[in-house]
Amino acid sequence: MKHLLKLGVVILFIGVFLYSCVYHRMTHMNEDETKWVTNRHEGEIMCFQSENGAKDTVIICNIEIYNSLNPLNMTYFNTSNTEYIAGGCIYFRFNRTTGCEGTLYVQKLHNNKPICFSGGFLGRWSSRTPLKLTKLKINNVTFNDIMFFDEINTEQITNYNQVNPIKSYAWSKKYGLVQYTYQNGTIFSRMDLLDIP
Repeated sequence: MKHLLKLGVVILFIGVFLYSCVYHRMTHMNEDETKWVTNRHEGEIMCFQSENGAKDTVIICNIEIYNSLNPLNMTYFNTSNTEYIAGGCIYFRFNRTTGCEGTLYVQKLHNNKPICFSGGFLGRWSSRTPLKLTKLKINNVTFNDIMFFDEINTEQITNYNQVNPIKSYAWSKKYGLVQYTYQNGTIFSRMDLLDIP
């Protein structure tokens, strides 16, 4: 009888352990997918200029990457989460401000599907936008690794700059933020990328 009781306790313990201490579902990004986040670095400064000569500066504040293969779930009792979704996030701000005003989240929701993007830029937000690369020409330089966010795949969800909100922005896998456009048509493009051969 004691042997059966001990066996029952062991089976119960294993069941609780497997339910709470091991992720039930995990995703993982490959090296190419992580480049959307790892090609940037904290403290990076990106300088922009409009057609009329106005200048602006964007600074990378923080970068976080979640891409572990460890199946042990050490946070279950704090979060009750049984899934581990791989991803990363870049937080950025303008030089004239102190708070983050932009984020780019990269997520691998399913291992057999491409990554998707969420986040925002000055109140224009996207949610789980699928990877769809496009080309963008800035002056004489063509970028062919662009995720383009505009009024089709984003929405204006905050009251930031109601008079002239952001209409679109373009993020390069290799170079990061390369261009953004306001509703009035003013386009800011990266200055340091205009002479790339």
